[in-house]
Amino acid sequence: MQSPGRYLGLACALLLGACDSATDDPTAPEATASSAPLAAPKEIDETVVPKRQGAEPNPLGLPAASVTYSEGQFVYAVPNAMLATAKVGKSLELRAAHVETMDGHDVIVRTGTDAPYTIHPGYVVAPKFVHVERGARVFVPHRGRLRHGVVQRQVKNQLIVRYADVGVPPGDQTIALDEVGVLGGGLEPGGYAIARHAEGQHLVMLVSSGVHADGTTQWFVLGPEGEARLYDAKDLATIPDARKLKPGSSVLVAWHGDMVPATLRTIDPTGVVSVKRPHVGAAIVVGIDLVIPAPPTAEPTP
Repeated sequence: MQSPGRYLGLACALLLGACDSATDDPTAPEATASSAPLAAPKEIDETVVPKRQGAEPNPLGLPAASVTYSEGQFVYAVPNAMLATAKVGKSLELRAAHVETMDGHDVIVRTGTDAPYTIHPGYVVAPKFVHVERGARVFVPHRGRLRHGVVQRQVKNQLIVRYADVGVPPGDQTIALDEVGVLGGGLEPGGYAIARHAEGQHLVMLVSSGVHADGTTQWFVLGPEGEARLYDAKDLATIPDARKLKPGSSVLVAWHGDMVPATLRTIDPTGVVSVKRPHVGAAIVVGIDLVIPAPPTAEPTP
């Protein structure tokens, strides 16, 4: 018969063994976060998961530009999604944006509620407002896109502008002054020009100019379908003021990028004209910067 003392010793030994096992168990209450050092966070292997990259700020390789914009400034810029796939011949557009900050010689902008992105200043048009009279040509936003119009009147810190682009209803709109770019009539960002080429001529919107590596001054423009083009300055011509023409004059009018024949019907003092294309539809109303005199026709040789 075993003695009670022996049973008591065996019980104590079993109890001590259980205590040791509980100490080694990481799930036991005694194993707290402070009882062992935390492992350092593992570094992300960027060769496997690279950092997220934005669009190339200068996909067309435009010359460097020394421009400074202020925080919150209103501008028109090529959107980030279009910048990411931009190349010569690809359709682009200019949309309303605000400057976040400068990034060296580039600028960080935001369009709407999208994330900010870095862009070369050559893809940005900054409106400059100066005192204007009724009938002045301007570029202004229409549904977030750069459009053209003529000034009707000023009301406090806003302008009443009549849209004058083809495809935009020619209604009046109230525009904040910092969103208005005044056009003077020459080759200038945001304005129109006539591009001459082997097939004839068409209307382009000027975006920016710069001296390229070959020493030529070239303009980055948006063509008839918004396609990105580079033109030598010598191949671009300014648009004369159509208000100097007379009703009944033969003109060329911009129609979806091409310059097509028409007859000038009426000229409004505010800077819009009506023209009639031969055998095609009713008269259309456009801005004075969408009409140029038709070239004289050659007299038949007797």
